[in-house]
Amino acid sequence: MSHTPAEVAAAIINTLKTTAPGLSCELGTPERKIIDACSEAISEAYIDQYIVGSLLDIETKSGLELEQFVGIFGYGRLQGRQATGVVRVELTTVSPKDIDIPKGTQFYTKTGISGTATPLYFPSTQDVVLVSGTYSCDVPVECQDTGTKGNIPPDSITYLGTIIGASSVSNLTAMTGGVDVETDEELRQRFKDTLLRNVAGTADWYKAICLQNKKVNKVQVYGPTTTYRTQISAPATSDTLSVTDDVKYVWPKMESVFINLGKETETFYRAYDDYIMGSGPGAPGFQRVGTGQIQTGDIIDVEFQYTTSCSRNDPNSGITNKVDIFIDGVDPYTVTEKTVVSADTLGVNAGNFERVGSAGVPSSTNRFMRLGSVPVVSFPSTITVGPMVYTMGTHYYLLKDTTLTAGSKYETSGIEWEPDGPTDGTELTLNYIYNRAPELLTAVINSGKQITTDVMVHQADYQYLVPCLTVEYDRSYDIATVNSAINNRLQNYFQTMGFGSWVLMSNMCLAVQQVFGVANVYLTPYAESDHTHYGVMVYDNSDDPLPSGAPEAADFKLKDSVLPKFLRTVITRRATR
Repeated sequence: MSHTPAEVAAAIINTLKTTAPGLSCELGTPERKIIDACSEAISEAYIDQYIVGSLLDIETKSGLELEQFVGIFGYGRLQGRQATGVVRVELTTVSPKDIDIPKGTQFYTKTGISGTATPLYFPSTQDVVLVSGTYSCDVPVECQDTGTKGNIPPDSITYLGTIIGASSVSNLTAMTGGVDVETDEELRQRFKDTLLRNVAGTADWYKAICLQNKKVNKVQVYGPTTTYRTQISAPATSDTLSVTDDVKYVWPKMESVFINLGKETETFYRAYDDYIMGSGPGAPGFQRVGTGQIQTGDIIDVEFQYTTSCSRNDPNSGITNKVDIFIDGVDPYTVTEKTVVSADTLGVNAGNFERVGSAGVPSSTNRFMRLGSVPVVSFPSTITVGPMVYTMGTHYYLLKDTTLTAGSKYETSGIEWEPDGPTDGTELTLNYIYNRAPELLTAVINSGKQITTDVMVHQADYQYLVPCLTVEYDRSYDIATVNSAINNRLQNYFQTMGFGSWVLMSNMCLAVQQVFGVANVYLTPYAESDHTHYGVMVYDNSDDPLPSGAPEAADFKLKDSVLPKFLRTVITRRATR
């Protein structure tokens, strides 16, 4: 705040009336000339301070001025990324010859998918060949437009062109990786979080490296410790904390128990005087000390350090040097792999896998053939060997690794062959698509990581969500238009969530309530549904025929390695009251 010379002079004179009442400060006197000269200098100092503070205050800057300021320190605004994924091209009959699908072949969204009258275009990023004797092939694509609008759900894309002829085209999985241009608020926060910080070997360093890959926009780093925050009602004596399955191990003497944080009544409780908290594998126990400050029923905040279940660290066995990095980026790349059908069976390792997009569990007596490029993004639905055509789901299954190396370049994924598959020793040539982002980032990080640290980059797990909502509409709005807006709002809502987020029913309904034309909305209860579509349906894969369990009817937390992916909304209309 600046002050004029007259204001400064008046403040000095008022002070002198108290400290030196006999001093004359009338105009023309020597003392008044001294006061006026000092007032001029002080006022100029105020102005200089204001100007310098304004020049260096990042909170007052926006737009181009903000970019120019952070540019002095080597920062720039992140320009957003395009969504990527894979589309499957399927013929109605076996192809009699090789069909080239050149790089740049255009695919586009169906009507109404993008939320506007204009479709989104997805040109292919590689030359792909639909081999003679096969029905289908997978094509990596990238959205032509930058931003989150390219993160469309499965079965949203069709084909533009006549090169292939009679065929069907669709994306079996959601497009991912699209992110909007960094906002002023996001740029300010990133600048404040990282300026003049030594981030070598820290979570921020790993995140910064991963975010340099244009396919990645969400990163989560887990070392041996992660902070768990919760609130509990103090038990009469003792109780086990209700925590998620993410808690593998609780570190001893690394907890904080407090109440009214940041207020005048803030209180931090003392271990053994007020409470006793357990440690070790699994959920911790909490015991209230009867002679302490905590009273039965008090709502208290509890924070503790734990090792997450998706981490390769195991403090109970003395393993604490692992760093697991989870990314949402998919860099689809087509590979041609020549391999041989093995006689080895799954055996006791069958429990380390799950079938992708198929019912049932792997059989220990079935043969297993490991794939060389992982994690797999898309795999052909048929494999042709001479005159024989083998079909996924009948003759073979794609198996996904479920161990702690899942999603990395070290995972063990492959093909499970039924007995009526090809004979042992049969040579195969497979064309499929894998995500090379974990492989590339692992190589980059390992070239500069700290000594003795074991770093592994994983592809994120996804859980696909279908909210079932009961909606009352305003009479003056078109129902189809409102429903389209609801889908767009929920897609944007779930895209803002990070790894291990809580899915809160109230927040989800609030997001829908803000859509024009929605008079009222609530989660469809079991009693008012068809007993199939209620709550939030959770799928492990976008093409799973059934949810992984009963729909969620209350708030629930995603696992630490999981990101939510919105599929669609099941809407039940109810009359406006």
